[in-house]
Amino acid sequence: MLLNRILVMTLPAFLFWSCASKTVIIQSNQLEPIARDLEIITRADWGWVPLTDSIPTHEIKFITIHHGGEDFPEDKDPIKYLRGLQSWSQTDKNWIDNPYHYMIDLRGNIYEARPIRYPGDTNTDYDVRGHALICVMGNYENQILSPIQFEQLAKLTASLADRYDVSPDHIKSHRDYTETLCPGKDLYRYLEDGSLLLRIAALRN
Repeated sequence: MLLNRILVMTLPAFLFWSCASKTVIIQSNQLEPIARDLEIITRADWGWVPLTDSIPTHEIKFITIHHGGEDFPEDKDPIKYLRGLQSWSQTDKNWIDNPYHYMIDLRGNIYEARPIRYPGDTNTDYDVRGHALICVMGNYENQILSPIQFEQLAKLTASLADRYDVSPDHIKSHRDYTETLCPGKDLYRYLEDGSLLLRIAALRN
């Protein structure tokens, strides 16, 4: 009788602990695509035009870093640039959208671009299926990556790597897949010396 009473008293506590533990596990497996307290400027916020066409979707296995490839002065309006890039991509290139999934401006602001479920586009010959494409606005053959851009790039990459379970050896740059100067020598040096990957690893731990 006493044993039955003990079991009855302890069972609710055991069930509560079990349910609480399971809830934590479920939450940790339901991460948002961006989860590191990053403020993302959404497509709606910058005036993205909804797509009228689509292409086959893909699953993210890689994260690939690009630069815009054109000089970006301090007074250039990133919103106007994003709208122009989307229009040029659709009109001149016959792509469905801006070629990149996320873009980072000179101040480290992060913008949603092409929906990540669709592969991006490139003017070079590497297969972008499976790649999440991040572009830092500017030309880093000539420009210098700022500390805030470095940090925001690391945070965004770490968040995407967590969300899609991308291993560190699948975090690379455009020039690692084809002959190109992209993402520019000043940005690429952080991949070359390992400092960007170290920062990403620290953020993922």
